[in-house]
Amino acid sequence: MQLYIMRHAESLSNVGGRMISTTDMELTPKGVAQAERAKQHINKDFDFVFTSPLLRARQTAEVLANHAEIVVCNELAEMNLGVLEGLTWEEVSQKYPQIDTGSALSTALIPQGESFACVQNRCRSFIVNTLSGLSADACVLIVTHGITKRVLINSLLDKLPEHVDHLSWCDNTSYSIIEISSENTRLLHLNERQHLVEHGLGAENFHIWGQLSDEDYAGLGG
Repeated sequence: MQLYIMRHAESLSNVGGRMISTTDMELTPKGVAQAERAKQHINKDFDFVFTSPLLRARQTAEVLANHAEIVVCNELAEMNLGVLEGLTWEEVSQKYPQIDTGSALSTALIPQGESFACVQNRCRSFIVNTLSGLSADACVLIVTHGITKRVLINSLLDKLPEHVDHLSWCDNTSYSIIEISSENTRLLHLNERQHLVEHGLGAENFHIWGQLSDEDYAGLGG
């Protein structure tokens, strides 16, 4: 089985530098262009398409699905950011300097929000209850969100919780490919974004803020 795990395209929630999780917003014109380029770049007919229930993810899935049925899975929703919802990154650093959803995601405690363990349990539920029932040769697209994508990849590869802290942010419509066979589970590509780079569609200054760790995530043991 091959899994293409993608973060949704740019939405209005990504404009303005605010932290958005449960607030439902549609794609921007740039986001639609990102999804179209991702579709052309991947050039696959997926057997199954699973998406977060949030509009920005569903709209992204609709662009890439072709004729595949789109199945909405609540487990793929973004991590609930609680009191951080709607704050700018600067406001978060000022009001809640102890909360780091980047390089300390595995231990982040967010008032009125979810913990890493909550999101991990959702991801594991999706793996066991949905993915495990698919055919071995299936080609699957999963459209989710920045934090949930990191947790899902970490769960699929059966890595330790703290290893997620070394898994860098992903740009809009960047995707990772994981191959699952009876022998093992392999990470083939991590946060592929060439389609964005080639057409100038990447997030502004991604090369500065997107990298969370210098450590090779793929090389970290389980």
